[in-house]
Order: sequence, then structure tokens, then C-alpha cells
Amino acid sequence: MSEVRIEHVFKRFGAVTAVNDFNLVVKNGEFVSILGPSGCGKTTTLRMIAGFERATEGEIYIGDQCVSSSLKGSFTPPEKRDIGMVFQSYAVWPHMTVADNVGYPLKIQKVPKEERERRVQEMLELVHLGEYSKRYPNQLSGGQQQRVALARALVAQPGLLLLDEPLSNLDAKLRESMRFEILEIQKKTGITVVYVTHDQGEAMAMSDRVVVMSMGVVQQIGAPHEIYTQPANKMVADFIGLVNFMDGEAKGDRVFLKGTNVSFANTSKVTGDATIAVRPENITMSLNGGQLEGQLTHRFYLGDSVDYRVQVGDHIIRVIVKGADLDSIPDGAKVYLDFDRVMVFEK
Repeated sequence: MSEVRIEHVFKRFGAVTAVNDFNLVVKNGEFVSILGPSGCGKTTTLRMIAGFERATEGEIYIGDQCVSSSLKGSFTPPEKRDIGMVFQSYAVWPHMTVADNVGYPLKIQKVPKEERERRVQEMLELVHLGEYSKRYPNQLSGGQQQRVALARALVAQPGLLLLDEPLSNLDAKLRESMRFEILEIQKKTGITVVYVTHDQGEAMAMSDRVVVMSMGVVQQIGAPHEIYTQPANKMVADFIGLVNFMDGEAKGDRVFLKGTNVSFANTSKVTGDATIAVRPENITMSLNGGQLEGQLTHRFYLGDSVDYRVQVGDHIIRVIVKGADLDSIPDGAKVYLDFDRVMVFEK
């Protein structure tokens, strides 16, 4: 396992700064996800760790080795960084069998054939492909091809595993099962992982810590529950999970919902014009009175829950109720909302 240190790293493409002063320490055996929308700089950051892109400024360490330093003018190529990498496109070779694909890194390292075959089979068993060694990629499903790519990245026993949106080409159900398989393999091997994704569900389910990026800048680093319950700003709150944003005005320790006399505790440092944020699951809806009166406008059945839209003044508020009966409250009904937990951000 290898610790990763990224210190004051910038990446510029001409006048465009793709990554702006990125700082992160990934501990030995830790699973860290870099999360953000398209174009935020997350893949560029991963490619700098891998050595496929050269940082404009800053230093990157993998273990005790400084693999990139603008100050020293040093740069270690990818093949000498003790990494394994899994790409979004799988990148398995169609003319090779599963066993040959997985064993290729060991062949390059001139590992003896008997040892190579043993390690390949062990790795295939780990990714649940032990019976598929003689098959070719076109005889495998997308999920199986992704497992081949994962086994190939791990077979040389690198200290660091880098994954660049490896599940984005899979269907929703397979994507969900594969995320737990990757996590199980990581726990079994103890390898350090840096995982890039735009899918907040993946990042929340798999990671020890999450790095949220936007426009090349790190917005917040923390454990999944910390980022979800205590987002650093509106961008993080909006990107991680579902949230309602409403106009408010902060006065001391209270924040008032604009257009009403309703107020909530203000534990932030925001004063004056503010944004009140509340997650749909933190709202209780009833027919019998509450903080806010509104009108139910739409209902959407989600199987395990019902997703409601409620008009309150100028705001459309989203409420999700687990185990609700779709027909228990009709469209147009007068309803009442109670906010169990609110967040307050600058306008």
C-alpha cells in the first residue's frame, strides 16, 4: 500500500486552469473518491497522479517517491510509479484471452510462467472469474470485462490503484453490484485507492473520504456522512443528494423564510440575505397543521417512497416520504410541512 501526497498542484492548459491548488493526503489503505460534475478537473487530477499528465506546478508523492515536482523539475513516467489503473473504457485487448489480458503486466515484468499463471488464477478467483480464463472479451458481459480490467490492474500487486469512472458504461443494477465488489476487493487486498466519479451514490457508498471538486477547485474533503449532513457550501449541498433551496433572511440566531413569519435556528455565520436548504427526507408532511401551509401539486411513485411537490408561496418544495401510499393525499390538497433540519448558506 502507498500513501499519496498532493501538494499545491496546478494544471493549466494555456489560459485555462483545470486544477487550481489541489492538496490531499491519501493514507495507506484508504479509499478516497474525487467527485464532481463534468469538467471540474477530477480526471485531470487522476491523470497527474498516474503520470499521464504533467502538473504545471506543485509536487506529487506516491509512497516515499516524489513522482512529480515543478520545483525540482523531476517527473517519473507512469510505468515506474507502482500503480494499477482501471479506465472507463475497460481497455481489455480483444485478441487475448481473459488469462492473457490479466497476465500481461506480469509478462512485461518477466515473471516466470508458472508463477504468472498462479497469480493470474488467484486474481481471477478474487474477481469471480475463475472459470472464464480461456474466454475472449467478446464472450463476456460489460461487468465481466470490467472485472478483467480490475484483475489486470491488481495482478502486479501495485501500492496504489487508480480508477477513472470505471462503472459509467454499465447499467444501473450492475453498476450498483459492481461498486460493492470493488469495495470488497479493496478491503481484501488492503490497497490504497483513488477513485474518480461523477456519481455521488458511488462515492458515498464506497469511500472512506470524498473530495468534492467544482471548476478546478476543491470545495470540501470529508467522510461521506460529514459531506452530506454538513456541506461546506451550496455547491456541495446541491451536488450531494437532493435538496430544496429557498430564499431567506438571517437575523442573529434565526433565519426567516422570505414571504412568511416562519423562522428556523441559524447556526451559520450568515447574516442578511441567505439561502435556506433542507433535504426532502428532513421534511414531515401532514394534513393536520405545521410550520408551513402549502398545496400539493404533483406526486411521483418511486416504489419504496412517494416524491411529492408542494407549493409554498413562491417556492416548490420537494418532499420524499418512505412507504407512503400514493393515493393517501390527492393532488390539490392543502398540506402542512415541518422542517426537521435546515442548513443556511450565503445567498
